[in-house]
This record gives sequence, C-alpha cells and structure tokens, in this order.
Amino acid sequence: MYLEVKRDRLICLKCKKVFAQELPGIPKYARKTSNFVKQSLQYLSKNSFAEVGRVNQISYTPLKNQLHEYVNPHELLGEKIKVLHKLTDIYLGIDGQSFRGKDMILTITEVKIKELLTILPSELQVDLTAFCEKLPVDLRLKVKGIAMDMTNKHSKVLRHYFPNALIVIDHYHVIQLALRHTQNMRRTLQSAFNVSIPIKKELDKNREDLTPFEKEKLRQYFERFPQLQKAYLVKERIRSIYKVVDHDSAQKEYILLKDELLCSRDLELQELGATLSNWEGEILNYFHCRITNAYTEGIHTKCKLIKRKSYGFRNVDTYVRKLILGLVPLISIFSIHTF
Repeated sequence: MYLEVKRDRLICLKCKKVFAQELPGIPKYARKTSNFVKQSLQYLSKNSFAEVGRVNQISYTPLKNQLHEYVNPHELLGEKIKVLHKLTDIYLGIDGQSFRGKDMILTITEVKIKELLTILPSELQVDLTAFCEKLPVDLRLKVKGIAMDMTNKHSKVLRHYFPNALIVIDHYHVIQLALRHTQNMRRTLQSAFNVSIPIKKELDKNREDLTPFEKEKLRQYFERFPQLQKAYLVKERIRSIYKVVDHDSAQKEYILLKDELLCSRDLELQELGATLSNWEGEILNYFHCRITNAYTEGIHTKCKLIKRKSYGFRNVDTYVRKLILGLVPLISIFSIHTF
C-alpha cells in the first residue's frame, strides 16, 4: 500500500520565507520516505528497473540514483576488508565476465570462505592496481593463493602486490582448453572429408558418464578418425592428472603428456602442448594449493541471470552496482546507511 501526500506550502509571517510542511519519516527536500527507498532497493535486488518502476510508480532515473547512493562498491570493500582481517590465510579467485561484447568486468572473491569481495568495472590493470592498493600490506602478505584463468593480463600486477601467493590456473579452464582443441579437430575433419561427425555432445562428456549407446557411437567414429580418439583421450588424461594426490607424481604425468603433445603430428595437439608448456608452473601449483574458481564461476552464473532479467545494461557502473545489490546480502548494504 502506498500513500501519496501533498505537503502544504507555508510562509513565515515574520521573515516571509516560504517553506514546506515537515512530515515524519521524510527527510528535508525529499519526496519519498526512507522506508520507500529501502523497499524499492529490496525489490530491485531481484527484479529489473522496469518491473520495479511499474510496481512502485517510479521512473528509471530516481531508481538509478537510489542505487548509486546506497550501493557503493568502495564502501562495501571496506566492510569485506574487516572480514579478511579475521583470516589467517587468504585465497583469492579472479575471473572476468562479459559486460557487453568484448567489454569485460572483473570479479574478485575469497574462494575458501566463499565471499564476494568486489566487482571491478573493467579488466584494465589500472582498476586491478587500485583494488590491490586499497588492501593493507598485512592483508596482501596473507594471500597464499590466487585462482585465475590462462591470461597474462593480471599476472604481473598480482605477483607484484601478492609476493607470497601461488598463481593457480583453475583446472576447469585447463580441461576446457583440451576440450576446445578436440572440438576444433572435429570441425577440421568435417571440413577436410566433407562429412558430418555428430558427436559433439559425446566428446563433451566425461568417459565415466557415457551411456553404452554413446560409447558405441564414439567407437564407430574413432575407428574412422583415430586422431579424434587421441584428442579425446588427451582430455581424459588431463582429468586423471587432477586425481593424483602428490605434486611429484602429477608433475611426472604432466611432463610425459606435454612432451607427447609437442611431438604430435596433429596441429591442434601441438598447440595444446605448447599452451601446457607455457603454463606448466601455474597449472602444477594446484597440487601445492588446491583451490579452484568454482565459487567465482557460480557468481558469474547469477550475474548472467541478473543481466538477462534486466535486458542488458548501457552503463557499466550501474551494472556493477546492480550486480552487487543482487549478490550481497541486503543487510550488509543497509548496515552502512542509516534509514
């Protein structure tokens, strides 16, 4: 229920100054109550601007202004720093996601306690550097591991600000890299022999998850295209490496696989071997610091849902604040402000 009230305009008989009637719960010069703002933000955390505007009879601009006023990434990062001070060791997860086309934003989390720290408006080094400098030196020294994907965009900055941290390539990205080369080989064979090889779904699945029918289907195509079978088995061998307990055993299997790929006659397998060689240290760091970016990837799934429900965003700053509003508990946001 919403009550629309028109304030009386009054005039002081002594100074002749005109002023508006004061009403309880409505700040000076405001046209809405604090409770209305809080309720609008609560509804906006789960719905689009258009839906909130339709229900609350409010246009986009006032809603956006409320979002920018009460959801401040810098203030929230200050609250998260207080949480990090309580930890003995810190393990960060860093991953980018698309804002619009090739424009990316950067999500930073604490993967052990599953806490969203902040969302940066771009993947540029200047934004990542600004985040690192906001962290006190004692917190930077506490960071023991950083999970990330295979990109050289952030490695230099991260090694500079977190000298005690191991850079760990998320094993999901390593397996996806092998799978991508397998699918590229399938498409190349289709073009070379002008035939259809309809086993994309089967190649994506793990060997133990295949049904008897899918196994037979793969066997038939592997007999015709043995190089495709070799690529699939490479992907499965990489998965098996991550099941090894100790670092030395994993390193032996990894080096053996890498050397085989580099000596392969297939171009796709050679490229995969070169990538594994370039990132060997960071990939094998997983066996020293067993962290993944699974929580960060889960955050990205929610971000995609928020963006889809809002039919996209034009302004990256508004997008970041809307994501934080939807991902961070409202009590954390409201506790910073007095309503």
